[in-house]
Amino acid sequence: MNRIEIAVESFRDAAMFPARWPQALERVAAALHSDGATLLLTPTRAHFLTASTTLHPLVEQHFKLPFPDSREQRVSPDITEGFKPDQAYFTPEEIKRDPYYQEFLVRHGLGWNAAAALGGGLLMSLKRGNRLGRYERAEISDLNAALPWLRSASRAAAMAWRSNFSGRLSAFDQIGRGAILMDERARVVEFNASVQFGDGLDLSDGALQAARAADRTRLARFLAAVVDPALSSSRSGSILALPRPSGRRPWLLDGVPCTDAMRSLHSRATALVLVTDMDRPVNVTLDHLREMFGLTPTEARLARELAGGRSVQQAAAALSISVDHARQRLKSIFLSTDTSSQAQLVALVAKLHASAAAETPR
Repeated sequence: MNRIEIAVESFRDAAMFPARWPQALERVAAALHSDGATLLLTPTRAHFLTASTTLHPLVEQHFKLPFPDSREQRVSPDITEGFKPDQAYFTPEEIKRDPYYQEFLVRHGLGWNAAAALGGGLLMSLKRGNRLGRYERAEISDLNAALPWLRSASRAAAMAWRSNFSGRLSAFDQIGRGAILMDERARVVEFNASVQFGDGLDLSDGALQAARAADRTRLARFLAAVVDPALSSSRSGSILALPRPSGRRPWLLDGVPCTDAMRSLHSRATALVLVTDMDRPVNVTLDHLREMFGLTPTEARLARELAGGRSVQQAAAALSISVDHARQRLKSIFLSTDTSSQAQLVALVAKLHASAAAETPR
């Protein structure tokens, strides 16, 4: 295999294992006679951009600059076009006056770029410094000869990532939990078969919707905190009990931000929302609850009753204890499980149930 083929294989591999992107882009840059490469989803966001190893210091400073990135506004290659150098977007005089070039790129030993669209909003930018100089016409032709390989690898990587994450979402079906993948605008990217829209939780034009105006406001705040954890004012910000017009127990929504290992430059996914039907029986053993949290037998039974959707009054009757005693035990359960509400307790027990189901041999 030649250097370009090896680089393309690394490109496909990195799509499935994001930690390998820096090395893969290093190989791409070397194969295409460049000093570095970046790959990003437009518009540029820190968590949707990766770079070859040598460019890491540059990327870290990019988002702290006191002046705008002029290339962000002008460099917009189309999928029908090939690699285009900076000269296609800026005159030499503009580059000489531009602080982004002169005070940032040149200061870091760079000065020439060539960018191309790979499809799906994904853009690759190759970069050169003084050692290699500007991209000449013949070199752009060489880059364009390799571009179909890169675009093909990008399409294959996108399909592989989607197949892999679809498998993850399907795994939640086995334990009866809905799973919804969200993007940074809180739009639905994908969901599994266990998500049952209707009865207070609907999908409209790519966005989750609640039935009542007040619940729509709560849902919007919940989703905003899920896709951007910095907006959450408390640990309970990632859990929402959503009423159902039918009168059945509410939907329980639990938000999980995507980790770096879950992210992909071939998807704008930023968070996972798990949906629990509180009318569905939850099967967690008493021994499991006692061992995990040091609960007494009565507390373990009470926790399981509450996790099954019963009220405190119903749980107290089932256990033949007074409501006051049940409430007192509930305070102790909250302390032992590091929760502060019944909704949080239900979400915690549901997670334990999911873990136990996933570990059960089939």
